[in-house]
Amino acid sequence: MHPLRPVLLLLLFAVGQRLQGQPTSPAITAPLPSRTLQAGGEGETIDLRAHFGLPGISGPIVQFDTVVGRAYVELQPAAAPRHVSNFLAYVDANAYSNTFIHRAAALEGTGVSIIQGGGYITTSGSNVADVPKRAPVALEYGLPNARGTLAAARTSDINSATSEWYFNVKDNSTILGPSNGGGYSVFGRVIGNGMTVIDAIAGLQRVNAGSVFTDLPVRSVPSGSITSSNLVVINGVSRAGIYPGEFRVAIVSFSAASGDPAVVEVRIEGRDLVLLPGGAGSTIVSVTASDGSGGSVTTTMNVAVTGSNAKRAPVITTQPPAVLQLPRGASSTLALTVGATGSPEPSFQWRRDGQPLAGATNPTLVLPAATQRDAGIYLCAVTNSNGIVLTQPAVVSFISASPAETGRLINLSILSILAPGEQMTMGTVLGGAGTGGTKALLARVAGPSLAQLGVTQFMPDPQMALVRAGGPVVASNDNWGGDPALATAFSAVGAFPYASAASRDAAIYQPALAAGGYTVELGDRAGSPGFAIAELYDSTPKASFTAGTPRLVNVSVRRNIPEGSPLVAGFYIDGTTSRTVLIRAIGPGLAVFGVPETMPDPELKLLGANSAVIAANDNWGGTAQLTATGAAVGAFAVSNPASNDAMLLITLPPGKYTTEVIGRGAGGAALVEVYEVP
Repeated sequence: MHPLRPVLLLLLFAVGQRLQGQPTSPAITAPLPSRTLQAGGEGETIDLRAHFGLPGISGPIVQFDTVVGRAYVELQPAAAPRHVSNFLAYVDANAYSNTFIHRAAALEGTGVSIIQGGGYITTSGSNVADVPKRAPVALEYGLPNARGTLAAARTSDINSATSEWYFNVKDNSTILGPSNGGGYSVFGRVIGNGMTVIDAIAGLQRVNAGSVFTDLPVRSVPSGSITSSNLVVINGVSRAGIYPGEFRVAIVSFSAASGDPAVVEVRIEGRDLVLLPGGAGSTIVSVTASDGSGGSVTTTMNVAVTGSNAKRAPVITTQPPAVLQLPRGASSTLALTVGATGSPEPSFQWRRDGQPLAGATNPTLVLPAATQRDAGIYLCAVTNSNGIVLTQPAVVSFISASPAETGRLINLSILSILAPGEQMTMGTVLGGAGTGGTKALLARVAGPSLAQLGVTQFMPDPQMALVRAGGPVVASNDNWGGDPALATAFSAVGAFPYASAASRDAAIYQPALAAGGYTVELGDRAGSPGFAIAELYDSTPKASFTAGTPRLVNVSVRRNIPEGSPLVAGFYIDGTTSRTVLIRAIGPGLAVFGVPETMPDPELKLLGANSAVIAANDNWGGTAQLTATGAAVGAFAVSNPASNDAMLLITLPPGKYTTEVIGRGAGGAALVEVYEVP
């Protein structure tokens, strides 16, 4: 299971002589000056690198992509030039793909001190091979082995470092210092929220598999031989850049919004802001730089458009996915969507294998019962009187997939700061057509444990209750108390470990919940404000998942969203096949339930890798397709087709996604829901 890694805040390292971590939160380096454009004229492109930066980050950056999550590391060539050069040579040769963390060692006292990798490749079954070695590198001890640093592994020969490396989970400055055979060469540091991934790996159970694998971390204890499914596999280590376009992976991503799209429309192309003039007038354009770890900064600029010519050819703003694989032998809802702007308003025509599809003239194409006969290459032609543009092709195929491999929702994660006395509600529905029996579910709310990640304004004493819809409280928890069953449940789903058994974080694990609807009510015991992470996990082991196993067919969160602040909720689709989901951001539609001060106009964005917007909706428009889909999945009806509620129906490949909901003009109570669509 590859659960969504929670979106966390800054991680700070030790101070003093140690290598100090820098927050990856972007900063404004230069204001965006006002612009004047000609109506109907050429757009203007602004390079955002001149206006946003990542303070304190100057060395080369790499991304560790593991099955537990992703971590960024800033390398330190000034301190260890030979080790940095050596490490990057392995990275550039793709030498770390399909390797695994082979050691999680306690060097002194209790608890894991380091996690080590870079030495062995997983091949097939339980087979492993050595990573091919380059010439050894001489010791370059200069930086202490502080928590969060990356260092070179070696033998007793101080000049023997090759491909292997380790992350310092604890402050090992003394035990791995100069008194230990000259010390060990530190050549990088984890940045951003990357230590959540390192800590999650360090918190896994360890087994003695013999040979060099006496402290092998495993994601689930196998009943037989250890296979690659049990290992903490590193999918790859690759170079990363601060901005999009420098390398395949970027830390910072950009988003933009126009106060009046009729005056100027905006789009982001990598690291560039593109302004597209419409009709005469003036408006404010906002630009946000985000790091994908909860850090962001926003600035605005005034844009004036003069003249009256508002003609403009269509421009694609969001594309359908490039590849979608659906399960063979079953019918599935297929929903492809495109975002586009233009003046006059463009029209849409979807094509399959080059041929127009009859009646497929909306921005979203929905095939409610797609089967193998619907495989093909889909794209949409977007047209107005000033031109035509085609979307990228979406290749749709059907593959064999076991029930455990069929795409499904497995996680909901919300990072939020709650006001004094505020309560937040998460919800889920367990079930699905053809399922029966019970379901294992893990719910958590972390406050004090965020301190180990550098978060100071955390909720001091969160508490939670799991409530059956229309029924009694099933379970509740104030302090988790180091419960071994909970710790095992955390490890099984890859959730980051709590700071200690005495921390006042809360968690509930239910190994056998009956199908039906549940809510999780959470807040601080004394009503104190602060940051908290609330999470729901499907805790059924993947190996035991069958066609009859209940699923998380719906996950949701409801809270009051302050004006100008977004509600960010992440979810994860597990498996090998794609899954169609209905996402709803309901504000005005809550009023019929007596909810006071609802958000009058929620705007919904769906973000994928590197926080790129892959779909968006402001007002749902009362479409028959959304109405029918909502009824099919059991969502309550939004009775007013002209309401300002927002909805998306979209088919997504497996992976991590983020919904971002913000009120246009005002905050208020809102409900964010994600439904599996059959």
